Amino acid sequence: MSPHRLALFALLVAAPVAARPTAAQDSATKTVKDARPARRDRYLITREELAAPDLQAQSVLEVIRRLRPNFLNVRGTQSCLGVCSANDAESGKVHASVDGNPVVSLSEINTMHIANVTEIRFLDAAAAMQKFGGSAHEGPVILIKTM
Repeated sequence: MSPHRLALFALLVAAPVAARPTAAQDSATKTVKDARPARRDRYLITREELAAPDLQAQSVLEVIRRLRPNFLNVRGTQSCLGVCSANDAESGKVHASVDGNPVVSLSEINTMHIANVTEIRFLDAAAAMQKFGGSAHEGPVILIKTM
């Protein structure tokens, strides 16, 4: 083998080894990655978020206001598509459903304690209508899952 080919071969073999981080570099990289906060899902409040000590004395509605105020935004009534009544005062408002039960007003979850809740998920008006039909009142629904 010629000296040029031998040098090229040595370079090709050594390059991947040199490119690998050392154990110390790898550990430092993991620490930096782990220090970054996890990305929050804007449509989901997880069990881990609900476990925060400063939330334990609050109601479900208070926790939603604090962690995902966008869940409570009302954008007015939706087009009814022949499903809702013109005099439906609840049309377009945000409602809630606990453990898949029928849709209720938000006042119902204002007295519900956060301790037993494992997940809170937001359904936009279209998804709520698909899941709950006319009982969603053409508005979004907050799904609350308990233990």
